[in-house]
Amino acid sequence: MTNHLKQKINQTMKKLFIAVLLVAAIGTSAFANPTTVNYKILNSFGTDFKGAENVSWKINKDFVKASFTYDETQIDAFYNIDGEFIGTSKQFELNKLPKKGLETITKKYPYPPYKLIESIELTYADGDKGYFISFEKNNETLVLQVSTSGEVSVFQKTVK
Repeated sequence: MTNHLKQKINQTMKKLFIAVLLVAAIGTSAFANPTTVNYKILNSFGTDFKGAENVSWKINKDFVKASFTYDETQIDAFYNIDGEFIGTSKQFELNKLPKKGLETITKKYPYPPYKLIESIELTYADGDKGYFISFEKNNETLVLQVSTSGEVSVFQKTVK
């Protein structure tokens, strides 16, 4: 497999993971409680997050999400149905963004009128990270994507 094809597959998986996370962040109504979780997923989770507490599982036809506390931090871990680890998400403080990203956001989306709703740090299975920041302004929700280098782009904009 060529490097270009590997990169394209990796980017597609990351985009899919981001979409799933945003759905999960908005609400888990698309998930149903599983009766059982795949042994491979349980084994992988037990190895990756030994000592996790208060674990709850949600599943849909494509992904399994484990929500838990680990080292006093609330984390969501995502696995595909085949049991492969996709990545994790957790809340973080906006001021922990890369400096360039924080400066851009503060200038372009000041409070008020923009009200911070949520800041999520994504860590993919390959170790790459990304940040998603959601704001509300009047009847609009804005989700920004921030790279580790501090580049800011609009990921999603919705009007209520």
